[in-house]
Amino acid sequence: MNKSSLFFILISFFTYHSLQAESVIEWKKDVKLNYENFKKKPIQTKVPQGFLDSKLGWQIAESTGELPELWVTNKFDESNSWLSMQHAEILKEMQLQFDLSELYARKIRKDFKDLQAKKVMDRDSYRAKFLSGSKNFQKKLKSIGGVSLNQPDLYKLLNNQIQDSLVIYQNYSK
Repeated sequence: MNKSSLFFILISFFTYHSLQAESVIEWKKDVKLNYENFKKKPIQTKVPQGFLDSKLGWQIAESTGELPELWVTNKFDESNSWLSMQHAEILKEMQLQFDLSELYARKIRKDFKDLQAKKVMDRDSYRAKFLSGSKNFQKKLKSIGGVSLNQPDLYKLLNNQIQDSLVIYQNYSK
């Protein structure tokens, strides 16, 4: 199939860095983050803290007169992520954030499939769906910060909701 254009947008949450293949992890169902995944020198704090550099991105390949092909990615950049100390609750929170970003990646994939079902050809419609999903992800992410340390019962509830939602949206995994 001859593509007339290939368009790539990568939205980086928190910071933008050029990604090195060996430091980027794609979300996978049975793979959990571990302490070795956080490779950036941490900010030293007296309380457990962490930073997960999660990136949602999308690609679109267009051919004249055909529906576009679309891909949504959810990646974690090890080289720009850190933990101030080895602490199980912070590691759990980082996993929760990565799982949440996968949930929003799946929701965006669903939105893209819905647009394709309506035979939408306009790139801007797909861009708008991606940006809307990314914005909703950021809102949710801000609302759950520190939950594993400060509110363990709420953490359990949120984690269960996210895991259940990942199952609901399993048709939109890669």
